[in-house]
Amino acid sequence: MKTISIALCTYNGSKFLREQLQSIVNQKLLPNEIIITDDCSTDNTESIVNEFKSSLNITFIRNIEPLKVAKNFEKAISLCTSDIITPCDQDDIWHPDKLSTIHNFFEENPTKLAVFSDATLVDSHGKDLGQRFWQKVRLDTPQIEAWKQDKALDITLHGNRVAGCMLAFRKELLSFAQPFPAFRPPMIHDGWLTLIACMLNSISLIEKPLISYRQHEAQQVGTRAVEGGKVLTLKERLARPRAEKIAPFLQKRDEYIYLKTILSTYLKATNNPIIHNNFKKIDAIIAFYETRAQLSVFHLARLFPVMKLLFAGAYHRYKDQEASWKAPYIAALGDVLE
Repeated sequence: MKTISIALCTYNGSKFLREQLQSIVNQKLLPNEIIITDDCSTDNTESIVNEFKSSLNITFIRNIEPLKVAKNFEKAISLCTSDIITPCDQDDIWHPDKLSTIHNFFEENPTKLAVFSDATLVDSHGKDLGQRFWQKVRLDTPQIEAWKQDKALDITLHGNRVAGCMLAFRKELLSFAQPFPAFRPPMIHDGWLTLIACMLNSISLIEKPLISYRQHEAQQVGTRAVEGGKVLTLKERLARPRAEKIAPFLQKRDEYIYLKTILSTYLKATNNPIIHNNFKKIDAIIAFYETRAQLSVFHLARLFPVMKLLFAGAYHRYKDQEASWKAPYIAALGDVLE
């Protein structure tokens, strides 16, 4: 039977922590240990933790100085000793079958290093908001089916869909991921662990909520609405400076170069054909945005490279998942004319 560690990070968590810990006590399968790293709380977080030490195997560690979210989770995770590690926030409510479901998954899928579930969104009082986390992050049926077909990296490269409190992984994953790099926002620890697991084609999903994910004003990480930019008219698009047009392409290119650089530091030496193929996917995205950013100032000269991208399926492959069928053609036309 696999052992399970919970890596729980706290910071002034007194408002919701008791309910979170009680939901762990209520698990059908109890964890072997809970490592709690506290980021210099000034409330009664520690006294609440002490209430549960008779029911749970808790190790409580108070940081000497604040580490912030990602580094605090890295510390908690690094101190876990079990076969399976489950990150845990201080303000959620775990469903009673969370740990047993995760344990069963790893028993039945010995080659998978990580798995994540959906979550029910609840308000500060624990009331169901009528929405799932996967809906919020646009992990819809087409993306779920693609994920099952080993396209997890393709999906994740367009935006992380996994929250740390819904993730569980084998301790072996850390041999590829630690020490955590210096993250560039918006990436933090959960996005990094997910990305590493995706690069290894070793992350699966559980298609049901295993926690109630609390939404409240004080949370450090939660669901955030995507802010849309201004929609330009055709006249505005044709009149804007070329530098303004290509700025988003250069930004995207640089983001993927950054990802490739840090991933190369951790994974290049593995000589794994799966990893090699996944680096090619990142290279293809970099090339797509590089080509669009470096198109000639002469409109006619843009036609061949744009048509090459279009016929290769690049405009379709990298369009937003909710964009219409027309979007790739409009983007290609814009690259020629703008």
